[in-house]
Parts: sequence; C-alpha cells; structure tokens
Amino acid sequence: MNMNIIFKKPLLSAIASIIIIFLCLNYITSKISLNIGFDLTETKTFSVSEGTKTILKNIEEPIAVNFYYSRNVAKNIPMIQTYASQIEGLLKRYVNLSNNKIQLNIINPDPFSEQEDQAERSGLQGFPVGADGTKLFFGLSAKNSTDDSEKIAFFDPSRNSYLESDITNIIYKLNEVKKPKLGFLSWVETIPPINPDGKTSQGEYIILKELGNFYEIEFLEQDTEDIKNIDLLVVYHPSNVSNQTEYAIEQYILNGGKTVIFLDPYFEKMDHSNKVSKLDYVLKTLDINFNENIIADGIQATRLQGDFSQNTSLKTMLKLNWPEVTGNSINSDEAYTQGLSLIRLVSPGGLSKLNKESDLIYIPILSSSTASMEVDFEQTTDPIKLINEFKPSGIIFDFAARVYGNAKSSFNETNIINENHIEESIKPINVVVFSDADFIRNSFWARIETFLDSQVIDETADNGALVTNVFDTLTGYEDLLTIRKKQTPFRPFTVVQELQAEAEREYLGQEQELQNKLDDALNKIQTLSSTQKGEELNLTEKQIEELAIFQNQVEVTRKELRQVRRELRKDIDNLGNLIKAINTLAVPILVIALLFILPRKIGIKKRKNRTQ
Repeated sequence: MNMNIIFKKPLLSAIASIIIIFLCLNYITSKISLNIGFDLTETKTFSVSEGTKTILKNIEEPIAVNFYYSRNVAKNIPMIQTYASQIEGLLKRYVNLSNNKIQLNIINPDPFSEQEDQAERSGLQGFPVGADGTKLFFGLSAKNSTDDSEKIAFFDPSRNSYLESDITNIIYKLNEVKKPKLGFLSWVETIPPINPDGKTSQGEYIILKELGNFYEIEFLEQDTEDIKNIDLLVVYHPSNVSNQTEYAIEQYILNGGKTVIFLDPYFEKMDHSNKVSKLDYVLKTLDINFNENIIADGIQATRLQGDFSQNTSLKTMLKLNWPEVTGNSINSDEAYTQGLSLIRLVSPGGLSKLNKESDLIYIPILSSSTASMEVDFEQTTDPIKLINEFKPSGIIFDFAARVYGNAKSSFNETNIINENHIEESIKPINVVVFSDADFIRNSFWARIETFLDSQVIDETADNGALVTNVFDTLTGYEDLLTIRKKQTPFRPFTVVQELQAEAEREYLGQEQELQNKLDDALNKIQTLSSTQKGEELNLTEKQIEELAIFQNQVEVTRKELRQVRRELRKDIDNLGNLIKAINTLAVPILVIALLFILPRKIGIKKRKNRTQ
C-alpha cells in the first residue's frame, strides 16, 4: 500500500503514529532503565509511596544493600525473571531517592561459586531447581554502618503486593536508632509457649512479633500501679482489673499518654475463663458507652464453610456474630484506615458516645450496618437458629472509635487518688478503643505458612494492617501508613453479599420450618400409634395419608428452594459478567473512541486553516 495514501487518511495516520511511538518507547525503555511509569491502580501498587520517599530522604548513615539473583539459573522461569526486573528497578529507584545513601550491589551467584557461598553466609536460602544440586538464589541482605543486618531470605512472588513494604521496612529498621517503647498490659497470655524441643512455638499473636520489628515491647504486670517511660500503652482485654491498676491507666491517659484499648463482650479463646472486659472508670473518663451484648450483623457477616446441621442442606453459613466490616462502615477519613477494605471481627460489642454534651470528640472508626441485632453468646452457638430469629434493629453500632480532647478524671470523688492526682487532662488526650480483642489473634486474619524455613504471613483480612497503622499514627510514624495501605487486595462484593445474605435467611427459614413441621408430625404419629422400641410401626390409613401430605409439602418446598438458589446464582453471575465486561472492554472502547475523535478534531482544524 502507498504510504502517501495512508497519511492522507486521518484514522490510518493516527493508528500508524501510535504504533510507531509505542515501538520507539518500548525500544528506548528496554535499553535505558528510567524507573518511571504510570500507575493507574487504586492502591498505587506499583508506585513508590510518600512514606518510602520520606524514610529514604532521612537516611543518616550509608546502608549497603546486596540483591542476590541467580540470573542464569532463572532463565527458564519467566515468573522469577519478571519479578526480578521489578525488584531491580525498585531498588535503583531507592538509590536515587536516598541521594546514594543506599549502596546497591546486584550479585549473580552462579552455582557452586564464591558468590553463592556469600549468599548463604548472609542467611539467604537457595531454592533447589536441579537434580545436580543447583540452587536459585533470589533474596536481599542489607547492613548499616554499625553492622546491624536484615535480610529477605527469598523473594516470594506471591508477596508481590508487599514488595515495597518489605524493603522499606528493612531500610527503616537499619536507619532507626531508637525504637518507640510499647507498654503491653494484658489479661491474656500472649507470649508463645516453649515446645518440648526448647524452641518457641508459633503462638496466637504473630502480630506482636511483627510489631517487635518497630517497637521495643515491655509487658507490664497486671497489678501495676504506675505507668511511665513508655510511648504507647496497649490495654488488652482488661477482664479482672483492680481499682489501682485502672487508676494508673486513667492517670497515664490524662497525663497525655497515647493509648489503645481492646475490650470484648465475650472473649472466644477457649482456655481463658474471664470472658467480659471491664474498665468502667476509664470508659467514663473517655465518655464511652460499651455495650456488653454481642452485636450481630446481617449484612456484614462472615461466611463459613462446612456441614452445619442435619436440618439444612447448606454447605456455607453466615456467622452473624462475626462481622466483616467493609465499605462505608470503615471510616476512611481517618489516616490509618485509608486503603483498608475488610476487617474481620469476632463477637464484638458496641461502642457509642456516653454523654452527648461532653467536650470530648468521639470519632467512629469501624461500624456495623443498620441490619444489626444485640445477642448474648448462647444465641450465637446455633447459627441457623440465630439466622431464623434475626430481627434487624436499624441501629448502627460502632466497633472501634477514637476519642480526643480534654477529659476529667472519674476518680476525683474516690479515696483511691494519690498525691500526684491529675483531675483534668494536662493536654488533649488521644485514645483508640476497640470493642473486640479476639480479632488480632492469628486465626481470624492471617494464615502462617513456612517457606524455606521462614514464616510467611498470608493475610486474609486487614486486621493486622489496621492495628499497626493505629500504633504508628499514635507514636508519630505516619510515613509508614502510605506503604502498608497497598497491602490490601480485599475488595468484597457488597452487592453480592447482601443478595446472598437475604436469600439465605429466606432459604433457612423455609427449610427449617418445614423440617420442624415434619418432625412434629412424625412424633405425633408415633405417639398416636403407641409405638414402643423394637416394635413395628403400624399406621392407620389416616395417619399414612397425613404423613404423605407432609412429605409432599417438603418435596414441593425443596423444589421451590432450589429455584430460589438458582435465581440467586443467576443474579450474581449476571452482575459478575457485567462487571467483567466493563473491565475488559472499557479501555479498548476508550482507545477506539479516541482514534476516531482525535483524527476528526485534527481534520476539522486543518480544514479550518485551509479555508482561512
């Protein structure tokens, strides 16, 4: 085809220009590492966050970073090659942003080489890829000027979204001279037990191990009467608190001490006897009302899998007292909740402001939906019964809140006060209160897996990110928030959840009601016929007819229920297909539209110029 013909036509000219520009840019970027790009993802997964930039800018002493990558061994593993390019580009970006305070060495440890020995001495772990003992090294070691060292033993591609966080955390730890001190005051055993082989077991609180990277944690005695020399106080499930200890907590708060409190209406740890948190004086000081009933949520319930009852055919079940807080129920105006999308709670209570005329400012962080209901623990033991008896109150309960402002002591009129008693806060207080303590235990937000002798946290909810964000904010390390908020890929489909929840309530109600009617009928029939154990059941024609009616009702209703679930599945599939079509076709349609619009605009301008 004649090139003159192509360029005389605006559409073909535009297409040809775009292809030529694309090929040129692709060639240039393949030859030159520019470390630039456009990131259109919602959580800015592929951008260097402001927090990272601030940390890199404030590096005081040089940090040597060795990136070990067995390039020759990985030549037949495309996934590793792609991830390695991303890591290398990110590390080079770190060097530039740190004004060369980061000294990067990229090392290719060939099999059985001196560099491979160096990688192993640095604590890296080679992944076996050949029968001859060949190993793939793909990790990082870093050291500061005082020989403190950190490492990533192996870059797990499944942790791609955590890449910036993992590397920046290493830089932060090596650059930070003094860690903030966290005072942990707990009425629950949180320290992992020692195994018979002398090694520490995993325990239920991996979050404390993670926090230990950034904080010096001091475990306080339960009967403490004086709290000082800490940067943040954490009060965890105060279930049997003496007045003296509660007074110490309150005075620490009024003295300006930053505090996080985890309450619970029913602590679900099996071996812990004190189930209900009590902190009456402190809550009065904070002007917070703590509802000790469990708050069930009909829309934000956790969906469990398994066989739940002989009376239902369901293989999944809504656990109404385990809310999965999402969407607008997470206050995104607070710095530490931005980017978080799913917080899984376990039988939480409800929080609210105690006195509306108080000067203290009360800000909800996590809340229930309007489809909420107060229940006691006994009602939660039978999930099917709870669903059948569920009656939404229309009330929104808070599961977490922040309180700040000026507060007065609740101990002013008591004889507990000491000579240094603080009657009113010296400066505005800043306290975060949660109505659940279980939710930071491993099983409710993380799966702990072992990869090459290292523990890897596979997060199933944002619980850990929320808690660490709160701690970082209260201790002044807000820079880390912009990094952590990219770790959260959970985007629950709330429309689908509501559809499923509504249909399931209807399904369970119908099915169990019919099953109960059938059971009652059989019992009456057995009573009427005076059947004894081991005897043959002799039914009259009337009784047989009555039984047949009930059995027919069950069969008809089960058909109706199957139709309900088919319609539900149809609605969900249609909704999913629509969204998939939008995601798939939106960008191509936009590009095609531009290809038609731009040449027309250009052509119109050219025609106007010619006519002038």
